[in-house]
Amino acid sequence: MNTYKITNLTNTVGKRDFKFNSVLNIEYVDNMMKKTTSIKPGESLCLTVSELPLSVHRLRIKKLVSVVEISQEELVNLKNQSKSKVAAAPVVVKQPVLEEVTVEETTRRSGKKKRE
Repeated sequence: MNTYKITNLTNTVGKRDFKFNSVLNIEYVDNMMKKTTSIKPGESLCLTVSELPLSVHRLRIKKLVSVVEISQEELVNLKNQSKSKVAAAPVVVKQPVLEEVTVEETTRRSGKKKRE
């Protein structure tokens, strides 16, 4: 089994390109089950498979993704870095601001009286 780091490059293509800043879907087979995962622009995904899926080959030919084979040591380092980033980020909880609203009798702007 090989581990591949797949990076979405759609944020680096030209602004007038059809796939500029688009989310890409990658289809692969895992334990006889077909799975689909999406990658946002500029993000990376580590995928451990025996062969690189056809959907990745298509995107690589169009230069929308970059594919790099990584070792197990590099994979462990990436996981440790992502854990430290998650632990270091502060959690901010926003509470809604409640304001008291009073409803007053409304009148028409046209100046006409309401029919009764």
